[in-house]
Amino acid sequence: MNPHLVQEASPTMPRIGQERFAFLLCQHGTEPTLKSRWIDKSGSFRLAFSRPGLLTLKISEDTSPPPSSDQAEWSQQQVGRLSSDWMVRLAGLALGTVRGTQAESMVDEAISLAGHDWDAIHVIQRDLDLPGLKGYEPGTTELCREISKLFCQQMQQDGVVPRANIEAELGQRVLDIVLIEPDHWLIGYHRVTRSHERWPGGAYNVPVPNQMISRAYLKMAEAIAWSGLPIAPDDWIVEIGSAPGGACQRLLDLGLRVTGIDPAEMDPMLLDNPRFEHWRGKSSAIRRKMYAKFLWLAADANVAPNYTLDCVEDIVQYKTSQIQGLLLTLKLSSYDLAEKMDEYVQRVRSWGFDRVEVRQLASNRRECCLMAQR
Repeated sequence: MNPHLVQEASPTMPRIGQERFAFLLCQHGTEPTLKSRWIDKSGSFRLAFSRPGLLTLKISEDTSPPPSSDQAEWSQQQVGRLSSDWMVRLAGLALGTVRGTQAESMVDEAISLAGHDWDAIHVIQRDLDLPGLKGYEPGTTELCREISKLFCQQMQQDGVVPRANIEAELGQRVLDIVLIEPDHWLIGYHRVTRSHERWPGGAYNVPVPNQMISRAYLKMAEAIAWSGLPIAPDDWIVEIGSAPGGACQRLLDLGLRVTGIDPAEMDPMLLDNPRFEHWRGKSSAIRRKMYAKFLWLAADANVAPNYTLDCVEDIVQYKTSQIQGLLLTLKLSSYDLAEKMDEYVQRVRSWGFDRVEVRQLASNRRECCLMAQR
């Protein structure tokens, strides 16, 4: 292993201290859209190298900071632009890469490259596949956990007590060790300014029950954690497109009173819960005044985004509605629909929701989560 490989090997990676390269993590399949959005149109970035689930971008020399600006702070502002993209799982500044066959030596080299001055360390792996495919779920892997232990051991020897692979706090600086491959790591960092940036790799670590009805459990857990909606125990919430009941299971675990709407059957585990009721049928067939008791509405129906929005608009605009917040899964038959996202957001705002945000959750597949709050 060569300790100077960043200088020797790589026109696509920065020399130490330049902070002119950004990295971003994303879901498999979104890379062409992100390249088109940030490379072809903005002119601020040029592609360095990419792998499924990972892009590295060189910040264009044409967008140099003003003479009075600090280079690192200005580069961080450019990363903030990337972080605002709803398809970006996590974005940060790249410091370099390390390669090798011995993890202990690679850890030493990474610390030599990045130093110790970090509030937290996140060892993460680019997505290996689509979420839910053959049992794969994004998040911290066993390999990541083992490598994070090595970082802790090495840094403790140097008198530093690291916080490794746990949630960071807003405002903290996080050292990111991204496993491109087991023998090839990207070393970078990010500053936590958004809720999902607290989590390693931007993926929420969902505590899974022994009997999880469906993956919708993961999506609902992550959606609530990301959105920050003030959902409280005993609140009434309705979910449209609820069968077989994974999302409802998570809501019940949080102590809510839940109504699921779906023509299909719900899992028997839910039907035995006194805080759950099933309205079997289509939401359009239910009288609008029946929704008056609900403070929150979720929807995860396998239909086009405009159909979901048509259905929800009819409910929240009704005169007896008390809906304070929404968690809507928008299905994307093609990522060409990404160009319409601003249109979807403006439509929801027109219903009287002041805060409307979109994110492709780590647990989402070809879909995204739209949250709204009055």
